[in-house]
Amino acid sequence: MARRVPKKLVLIPLAALVVAGGTLVVLDRKGVVDLPWIPGGKDTAAADPKKGKKGEVEELPVPVELARAEPRAISAYYRASSVVEADRQVELVAKTSGTVSRVNVEEGAWVHKGDILAELENEREHIQLTQTELKEADQLRELKRRQALLDQNLVTQEEFATVTSAHEQAKADRELARIRLEDTILRAPFDGQVTERKIVPGQHLNPSDPLFTLVDFDPLRVRIHLPEAVAQRVAPGDEVQLDLESVQHSVPAVVERVAPVVDPGTSTVRLTLLVKGHPEDLRVGGFVKARIVTDTRTQALSIPKLALVEEGSLRSVFVAEADSVRKVEVATGLWDETHVEVLDGLEEGSYVVSLGQGGLRTGSRIDVLNATQVGWVAPPKDSTKTAQDGKKKEKDTKGNVSVAASDAESAG
Repeated sequence: MARRVPKKLVLIPLAALVVAGGTLVVLDRKGVVDLPWIPGGKDTAAADPKKGKKGEVEELPVPVELARAEPRAISAYYRASSVVEADRQVELVAKTSGTVSRVNVEEGAWVHKGDILAELENEREHIQLTQTELKEADQLRELKRRQALLDQNLVTQEEFATVTSAHEQAKADRELARIRLEDTILRAPFDGQVTERKIVPGQHLNPSDPLFTLVDFDPLRVRIHLPEAVAQRVAPGDEVQLDLESVQHSVPAVVERVAPVVDPGTSTVRLTLLVKGHPEDLRVGGFVKARIVTDTRTQALSIPKLALVEEGSLRSVFVAEADSVRKVEVATGLWDETHVEVLDGLEEGSYVVSLGQGGLRTGSRIDVLNATQVGWVAPPKDSTKTAQDGKKKEKDTKGNVSVAASDAESAG
């Protein structure tokens, strides 16, 4: 009868083998022994050009673009929003009651001062004017006849005064009839463009009913409100840029007037801006943003705004050094649309990363894409390796290890 081996005696050798295998793997990973059949061993690392001797992945250079820190003129702006206003924008209203008989213009029509825009039915007013003109003519003839009689002393001075008064009354009646007729005719009070028509033929009107909106676009103005401290830095004649939402370019303007008082409700000062020229893109009522220069420095050490890395209240940049970068904290000053002034942290001529800094940290290797454009001179490819070899030899010498012996061992 076969003798059974106890299970405990079988498990003990298996456990010992597992412990021994784990020990060998740890020693291989630390480089104490070389076990090529273990995944991740020295032979595997040597076969992968992206891994070092200890199996570490070699960091590839990060493609970036650089910019040079150099002096330039930079200005600080204050921005305020407003709308475009015409020099004159009026709503023409009816002066008398009546029915519209004719409309001569439509929206968008350009008119000159005195042009007839619309007429009411005015046959009665025409007849009344004719009657008064005839009466005035009769009174004038009577006045001339009485003047001749007076010269001959055939009428008294009182009779002549009565005829003169009647003639003056006839003239007044004629003028009043002419005004009544003119009230039925709507004329343009100035040169401009009709922006809105509110009447149609046959419509009955009462006095003060709106008829048209007429706008004079020459010139255009923008009124903005600035804090008192900012308004003190602005004077009439200062240049201002107006940014439009509908187009990409700016429209020039100039400060025409600065209000002499502060609005007590808002603690602001009103500025009136005069738009230069006749820009076609600028329309009355359009929304604009005014950029007003409050400070200017002609020789400010500046870098592109894109180079800044903002982390809370801290601002920093990546400075290129040899084939790597170093993160440097900076203090900033004035800002404009594209650049920012650097007050502390950089020197003139330093190269900073302006594009691609998202994947960088101190010591990251870089591949400069715009080296020619910015004048960046890349270091020799083997300069870093030569420096590392020198440090290794120096370390070996200090550690009392013969470099020649090491080379011989490598050859063997």
